[in-house]
Amino acid sequence: MRLDDTNDMRLDILDWSDPVVGDCLFEAYDSCFGGNLDWSRPMTRQHARVWRLIIGGDKRRAAEARRDLLRMARACRMGPEALDAIDRLVLDELVDVMASRFRASATDTRHCGRLLIEASATLVETRHACAA
Repeated sequence: MRLDDTNDMRLDILDWSDPVVGDCLFEAYDSCFGGNLDWSRPMTRQHARVWRLIIGGDKRRAAEARRDLLRMARACRMGPEALDAIDRLVLDELVDVMASRFRASATDTRHCGRLLIEASATLVETRHACAA
């Protein structure tokens, strides 16, 4: 896979994943906070920002955004394990959508899968950077 192919696929994933991630996050936070929009909306926006940076491959800014998310979560009395559980929900949803979206093309499925694996690794690196 050439670099320009990777960049094109990354832009495509960013395009279709943004509403998927946003919906998944809002549903999770709305459930966590019992419909309290004063908490669920800002948490959703910040967590979506983290995911955009992760999918975009910007590790440094993703770690900074994750630190901000952790601060916000603490203010809402939410621990990092809850954020990790929400991240797993998002990643599962992205994999499901990717599998459905690219099922007609094994090559596109493979390329998108590799980028989601990279995003998952970046997520782990971001968690470690925030824990240090």
